[in-house]
Amino acid sequence: MCDWEEFIFVCNHTMLRLKSHCHFARNDPNHQCFGVKVLRNSWYQNGQLCDSCLERGLRLRNGVIWQLSEEERRR
Repeated sequence: MCDWEEFIFVCNHTMLRLKSHCHFARNDPNHQCFGVKVLRNSWYQNGQLCDSCLERGLRLRNGVIWQLSEEERRR
């Protein structure tokens, strides 16, 4: 059972990250886990947008999510 962490962003998107491999995955050459995936922690990322929202030009200002204008994107 591999351990995972979940990150919850202000934009309500989530990201999972592998925290540690289980015994079987550590010994497998491709680190494959065929067991249950265990969510160990959920972390709320207060004041942060996910990478995909940042790439789309969204920004967080005073707790509100804004779309950058074309002029602001060029800067």
